[in-house]
Amino acid sequence: RCRLPAKGQLRMGKVNKDANPTDIHRKEQRKKELKRNKYARNEAKTIGEIKKEPELALKLIKEVEEKERAHGPTERSTTRKAELQRLYDALIKKQRREKEEEERQKRAEAARKAKEEEAIAKAQAEAMGGSAEMYMGGQAG
Repeated sequence: RCRLPAKGQLRMGKVNKDANPTDIHRKEQRKKELKRNKYARNEAKTIGEIKKEPELALKLIKEVEEKERAHGPTERSTTRKAELQRLYDALIKKQRREKEEEERQKRAEAARKAKEEEAIAKAQAEAMGGSAEMYMGGQAG
């Protein structure tokens, strides 16, 4: 036979224990905190996924817009949409900067290699008894 806990008691396993109202309040607050933390974790996870794949932000923006069409815009939906758009724009800008930096480094590396090859060829020509002018094809440099 199962008894329901009396007022001010918590049911823990099969044993009823007297519960302090403060403990009950703390337990309720903890439940609320866990719920908030779960939302924050999911939000952080979504942002991490968007950082890996910015097109996901556009997909989420479209979902928010569809919900707005169906149920009307709310303050939360407009805020969410603006936040996603800001994140997407920032990520695209960052990707462009990284791509430009990568291209700049490639050009610098290619120029450095060309200079090294030129110096090696010049040194080899001089070692063979030729002059720098011979290496440069008779042009003054």
